[in-house]
Amino acid sequence: MKRLLALVLVALMTISLLPAMSLAEAPLEIKLALSENTLQPILQDTANLKFIEEKFNIHITLQPIPSSDYSQKVASFFSTNSLPDLIAGVSLSTFQGIEDVDEMLVDLYDYREQLPTYLGLIEADNRINATRTYETIDEDGEKHLYLMRDLEYNRIDIAPIGQIRVDLLEEQNIPMPTTWAELYDAMLKIKEKHPDVYFFGSRAGTTRLIGALAYPMGSGGFGTFDGDRGMYYEKDLDKWIYGPVQPAFKDVIQYLANAWKDGLIDPDYQTSTRDELWQKITTGKVVYFKDNDSFLARVFQPAFDQAGEGWKMVIVPPLANDHTSTRELRYELDWSDGIVISKKCPEVERVLEMLDWCFTDEGVKVMNFGIEGETYYIDEEGHPMVVDSIMEQTKDAVDQFNAIQSILGVGCWCWTPYIDEGTYLQTSGKLFIDLGEEIRGYTEAGLIDFKPLVPAFTTEENEQIAELELRLDTIFDSQIDRFIHGERSMDEWDAFVAELNNAGVAKLEELFNTAFKR
Repeated sequence: MKRLLALVLVALMTISLLPAMSLAEAPLEIKLALSENTLQPILQDTANLKFIEEKFNIHITLQPIPSSDYSQKVASFFSTNSLPDLIAGVSLSTFQGIEDVDEMLVDLYDYREQLPTYLGLIEADNRINATRTYETIDEDGEKHLYLMRDLEYNRIDIAPIGQIRVDLLEEQNIPMPTTWAELYDAMLKIKEKHPDVYFFGSRAGTTRLIGALAYPMGSGGFGTFDGDRGMYYEKDLDKWIYGPVQPAFKDVIQYLANAWKDGLIDPDYQTSTRDELWQKITTGKVVYFKDNDSFLARVFQPAFDQAGEGWKMVIVPPLANDHTSTRELRYELDWSDGIVISKKCPEVERVLEMLDWCFTDEGVKVMNFGIEGETYYIDEEGHPMVVDSIMEQTKDAVDQFNAIQSILGVGCWCWTPYIDEGTYLQTSGKLFIDLGEEIRGYTEAGLIDFKPLVPAFTTEENEQIAELELRLDTIFDSQIDRFIHGERSMDEWDAFVAELNNAGVAKLEELFNTAFKR
């Protein structure tokens, strides 16, 4: 009897060492589709997936799809109603306008008991307004939430802000510009001494270039990654407006037209890829960059240091404009994509409980760093740190941060619902952290605004908006480069604005603001 009791106690002790789970639950297998970036290959046997299998008895099979094909593949999932159990990297626009989406996707609002942690986070005061923009509204006015957005737990502050080679300013004793006019004058002086350099380039065509300037110059439209959306939220008016027809927008195009005439714009700005622009910056052909500041620390400055030319790039503090208070635009709070759950997913309640766990303290650690003692440890200051063996394994990678994320199976390029970017502490050095603190300081001072999320629209509104935006984009895209290149005089700008207005600007603004006030 004593021997039997001892065996029972040993068994109980062994069980207590495993991640807590209901042993009564049968093994469950689910499939999760996600985008695969070439810099971060998707691995199947990562520590966090093992932990989930032990804790929840759920085996997750990842279905990686090349990022270049991902949008088309996901669209095919929806058009054929052949969704895998879970799909990561989905944005609201992916399924907006699909009439029978309620028959395909799980409505998170129907499972509040299984999602106390996640819903508690997104319905908190600091997020609830953004959450509402991710709701889907049916014909009866009922609100549904199909998208479980990726949230920020610990994110290094970044923004698409101006960056310039400060060594070129110092070479001619040019002070750091404080206005857009001063920046232009500084560029002309540098160009005079270095005629082969350019200042304005783009990694995603014309609207990316314009969008980087429009909001900080007192107008708006095409901000951050909205390359085909001229609508933006104007905080001074507390409403959504179409940027290209605003008076201040003309100044943006005039600025670029002058820059083109004066040889300040990279001639390849319309077609350059990211890698092509990066190559020009790191070799000194483009010396100003108005985009994501993280590349300064992770790509440009390391390349400059390695070249040994004494080049140094720094952030240009937010510049004053002639129309509004000084302002810049940063990316949205949290990420704009996340996870959707197919109604064909087996044991939905159990899967949702697992997803909710990802937002708990334990889940955050596991889903961002793996297993303590195996893939990470806690340093003296309380920061999770990747173990030395993984650091050594990835030291020669093109991008060590992404190589580590690949081994761990984590991050926004994998599947992590509540993202902690703490690994940057080990891979990007002090410069990236310092830049983040600088961006945070400008944000807290009211000089940088988080980009507001687009309001939630009904299916009918989405159809109207898609038609109107296509009509406006066709007109805008066909003419805007002609103004920049001087092929069309700025004296014709008012006629161009009238053409846009006649194409439905007022109706588009009405749709946005009706949804915004709802």
